[in-house]
Amino acid sequence: MRRTPRATALTAVALVLMSILAACSGDGGKVDAGSGTTTTTGATTNTTAPCTSTDATTDATTGGTTVMNVSLLTEVRAGSQPCTDRVTFEFRDGAPPEYRIEYQPGPFSFGESGMPVTIQGSAFLVVVFPHSSGVDLTDPAATATYTGPDSIVPTGLAHVAEVRKIEDFEAVLQWVIGLDSTRPFTVGVLDGPPRVYIDFS
Repeated sequence: MRRTPRATALTAVALVLMSILAACSGDGGKVDAGSGTTTTTGATTNTTAPCTSTDATTDATTGGTTVMNVSLLTEVRAGSQPCTDRVTFEFRDGAPPEYRIEYQPGPFSFGESGMPVTIQGSAFLVVVFPHSSGVDLTDPAATATYTGPDSIVPTGLAHVAEVRKIEDFEAVLQWVIGLDSTRPFTVGVLDGPPRVYIDFS
């Protein structure tokens, strides 16, 4: 039986509608909010907004909690957060300890020994915990609570080149963060366990 022109046209319209419905039933475009990247079929477009921080500073900063007992360092980490490099100092108990953080030009030396130390980077942020240590001196065995490396050279970070311990003597703990340049930073504290972190946007 011959089809009429009208029947042929209706068949064509039906095929087009079926194609549209099939396309709509697929995954289509989706947004990965965690990565800040919009993914569409056949193309990837970076939609990450510029990172800004209104409270970042290059000035000397103090804070934390003054405690009777020495705060005991357990871990130091350098990693990336969204839009930032972060250096974290973690302690065993109590509250985040007192800290003093400021840029210094160097050169630097190891504590009381005076031995010079070279730290990677072009600018240096000195982090001092005046009532802290990586060794529990209340323990007759003087057990080390921080057993990690004295020099941390992270990979894949935008600004942090090295994090280096230069002093742990008479409850004064001092680390230096080597950076690519003098960058504004923000400092924060967290509980459970106590932590002091520094972000470089």
